[in-house]
Amino acid sequence: MKQEVTRKHKADKWALDDVVYTTNTTNFERQDQVRAPPPEGVYAYGLSLDGAAFDKKDGLLVESEPKKLFAPLPVLFISGLIKDQYTKLRREQFGAHGPYECPVYKYRPRTDRFIIFFVTLKCTPEKNNKFWDLRGTALLENTD
Repeated sequence: MKQEVTRKHKADKWALDDVVYTTNTTNFERQDQVRAPPPEGVYAYGLSLDGAAFDKKDGLLVESEPKKLFAPLPVLFISGLIKDQYTKLRREQFGAHGPYECPVYKYRPRTDRFIIFFVTLKCTPEKNNKFWDLRGTALLENTD
């Protein structure tokens, strides 16, 4: 995916080494609501939050419901930006406390063998990224 974004920005002289993933949750709750592919990047669906839930109205991490192990994440838009642009965008979007860098794992066992990438999720200053990190919040591709 990073290669495709870099190729699309060939005229801007983007280098593959300078491109980082950017992620944003969308308003689509299910894959069948998506009618067309994005002009750049990809949509990802079927990810489940472990250790938290996602408030669709405010677009941020919240406590999960009691006795509910996994909470679905809305369709995720994944693209790429140059590091400098990403740093500026991140500061504007998430403010001083920053986002939670949520790891995405292929399977439930959380080992470095199964990690795929990180998703930036908005959180509140009261329950900031350190709170969710200590909670062990992660996204899982497969909950079986």
